[in-house]
Amino acid sequence: MAKYTERLAEKIVSLIEEDTYSITEICKHLKITRKSFYEWRDKKPEFRKAIEAAIESRDEALAITARRSLKKKLEGYTLTEIRTTYVPDKENPEKLVLKTRVVRQKEYAPDTHAIRLVLSHNETKEEENKEHSQPLTIIVQDPKTRDSLNELREKLMNNNVPVEKKIEKEELISEPTEPISHSDNLQDVQIEEEEEPITQKKEESEYVFIRDYCLPPPHLYRKVKRSEVKEGDIIRPD
Repeated sequence: MAKYTERLAEKIVSLIEEDTYSITEICKHLKITRKSFYEWRDKKPEFRKAIEAAIESRDEALAITARRSLKKKLEGYTLTEIRTTYVPDKENPEKLVLKTRVVRQKEYAPDTHAIRLVLSHNETKEEENKEHSQPLTIIVQDPKTRDSLNELREKLMNNNVPVEKKIEKEELISEPTEPISHSDNLQDVQIEEEEEPITQKKEESEYVFIRDYCLPPPHLYRKVKRSEVKEGDIIRPD
């Protein structure tokens, strides 16, 4: 049985990293048995780590070479061939001199088979990502906000009606909870009715605030341009 030495281990690791020989060929070249190689690997942690690092480095080099070759296949490439001809010198037959030099360039178009493989691989990867994608989870600590979100979700799932329109409809059919019995209250109502047209005459602002349930409490609305408001967005009343 061969004796383990650091120098011998370095030679083994170097040959593995170069990816020139198999384990059997390395053992024959270094005059050791396969049994000795695997015993050293199992019993000596530093030798096992060096082998694993060599294999990882080798695989990375192979992957880079594969990517470069695939890139050439996808993009196409130009192959240059140079052919030279030498003849004996007339004055000195023992000496060769250049007679002709021919340069040829051949264009290789992109490989459609390689392109299809790459596209198919990307599509498969996207489908796997969709299958493993997790639904969006919103954690709300405020009970009032949580109840509002649950109510909104139920309304959207049951009726599929834009939130903004539905809320407007509920406000129109809502009735005051307290009857108006005093003249002071009646006067207040009349003042509100007189001020309403004035509010409508105000120029619309370029920006509005819409409800955003992704914001942490107490922030409920975010500022956007009026042109960016989508159907279903809840606009904060001014």
